[in-house]
Amino acid sequence: MFNPWWCFACLFCGGAPDWPENGVANEEWVMNAIEWRLEKGVDGCPEQAPAIDAWTLEWIANSEDIVVEIETDIWPVFVAEPQLQGTLIQILALEKLNDMEHNPKKCLKALKKYAKRSSDIWDEELEEIFDKNSELYK
Repeated sequence: MFNPWWCFACLFCGGAPDWPENGVANEEWVMNAIEWRLEKGVDGCPEQAPAIDAWTLEWIANSEDIVVEIETDIWPVFVAEPQLQGTLIQILALEKLNDMEHNPKKCLKALKKYAKRSSDIWDEELEEIFDKNSELYK
């Protein structure tokens, strides 16, 4: 028999990375997982996303090669939505993993795109704060 809940899981979790082998993330898995998370937003795949976020953030925190530092003062979006800090860490780490030069404007754009996919956090106040924040990087 056809189960409609399974279809919704496919829509929300489609393309989710397999769990890392032996429960230990590696660089390739982290890159794929972050890219997938950025496409899904906060609401995407609530069954798997928290574990994927935990693994990626743990790998980043333990990496000797990928060091991410954030000055929260220059990111006013965190005042309205502190939950986006983990996502910014992932975006900054992905830049480094891809050997990209840091571009604050692109980071903010990626963070805004992620937040907009998240109906639980996206509202007029957050949009206004993103717009104000983007003025800092013109």
